[in-house]
Amino acid sequence: MDIVRADPAGNITIFVLNPPAGKIEREAAARALLADPGLKAEQVGFVLPPAESGGLWRLEMAGGEFCGNASRSFGLLVAAKMGLFGRHNLMIETSGMTRPLPVHIDTETGIAEIEMPGPMAQTEMALEGRRYPVYEFEGITHVIAENVHPDESAARAIITALDNDRFAAAGVMFYDSRKCFMRPVVWTRELDALVWESSCGSGSAALGIWAARDTKDAELEIDLEQPGGVIRVYVIKRAGTIMRLSIGGKVTLGETFRWR
Repeated sequence: MDIVRADPAGNITIFVLNPPAGKIEREAAARALLADPGLKAEQVGFVLPPAESGGLWRLEMAGGEFCGNASRSFGLLVAAKMGLFGRHNLMIETSGMTRPLPVHIDTETGIAEIEMPGPMAQTEMALEGRRYPVYEFEGITHVIAENVHPDESAARAIITALDNDRFAAAGVMFYDSRKCFMRPVVWTRELDALVWESSCGSGSAALGIWAARDTKDAELEIDLEQPGGVIRVYVIKRAGTIMRLSIGGKVTLGETFRWR
């Protein structure tokens, strides 16, 4: 396979440029790439070029989920494949989303920012005497676990307590409010994998919405520190409605190479 390794705030993503055609073959490819210690990958996405002139490039994540970090990194990859330099606004298609999303990229600085729709639903779940905010996006659902110790048993208990039969993927964002530090873990149904990620883009967006929960009108810009780096979250809220939601930051994009 021909692959490209992307590093958005430590959330190492492998893009497969010539993906296998079948679902079973793609699952096997994703598992093999994730198991390669040299790649240190946290997720895999399959690149689908436009079938016709003027069409949009599409990213298919291995678990069929939406991934903010992978999608914004994908914008830089598309720009490279199209021979673009400097600042550009691109539209991409991605798994987990029913409509294309805009990505704002700068090839000189490596900055990539993606705008994403707000959550379809904002609810709460109860577990062992605590209540947890739940944000259900297209393609992934996130739970905010404020000041809860981040361990696997807590993560699995929270994900199991969700009505997760409906979700392609679910994340638990362990947030330490004293240190302003987030530790994300994401489960994907397709691969039945629980991954402690170095950063999480859509989880960062969920935390940004959570931070604006008590206001009807807000303009927030948050540099959210995570194990692998910092993701900048932008939230604009008017009369209780999310008008703009985006995540951005630097992405390091490697060269294409043949993986065997």
